[in-house]
Amino acid sequence: MKFTNMLLMLGAVIALSSGCATKQLVPLPDQTKVIEDPSKARIYVLRPIFLPPLIPMTVSDGDQKIGSTGPHGYLCWERAPGETEIRSKSENTAVLPLTCKAGEVYYIGQHARVGFSYARTALSLLSEEQGKEKMTKCKPPHIK
Repeated sequence: MKFTNMLLMLGAVIALSSGCATKQLVPLPDQTKVIEDPSKARIYVLRPIFLPPLIPMTVSDGDQKIGSTGPHGYLCWERAPGETEIRSKSENTAVLPLTCKAGEVYYIGQHARVGFSYARTALSLLSEEQGKEKMTKCKPPHIK
């Protein structure tokens, strides 16, 4: 009986986690191009892990809210060159300072860890190779 209960709980978690999709509030650049507007920089925030499955994490570029990530999701946008701070908010707020250059692509890993009452978040700048590899584990966002 315990095994059946565990299977039911696992099924419920998987079903519920599908409702926690990645949602993007800004336009998604053409994904068939490396950069849609060469006068801008392209930024990807990647969340290639499944756990914790039900916790969306809000992402902002400076004061502009970009969207929220769910498991196996990514956000992508283009911005003007210059200094910014990429923020990821969950139980805590992680901040990654970034100097964007025109024509460059930046990959940022979004990490989730167990928190006190919610998941905690962290950000790290990835190499192009790491970013492209993690992209294979992620799905594009739903545009709002």
